[in-house]
Amino acid sequence: MVKKMYLPPHLTAKQISEFTSLSKRKVYVLMSTNPDIGGIPSFKVGPKSVLADREDFLCWWEKTKREGQIFPSKGATE
Repeated sequence: MVKKMYLPPHLTAKQISEFTSLSKRKVYVLMSTNPDIGGIPSFKVGPKSVLADREDFLCWWEKTKREGQIFPSKGATE
């Protein structure tokens, strides 16, 4: 597992996957889900690349751990 202090300012799905031990597929689903309903706050860079701001991701991760729910409910995408 990657430590918080080694995370770059903007994270790829692979980096989030390595930090959380979630599959890359699950991370992509969370990155494409609206943050208002449990998704990871993220932004597109070009037509295919998606990144998450480190601080936004860490806030999401801590909130998700506190609330005890990692995945949004089925059908909870934008």
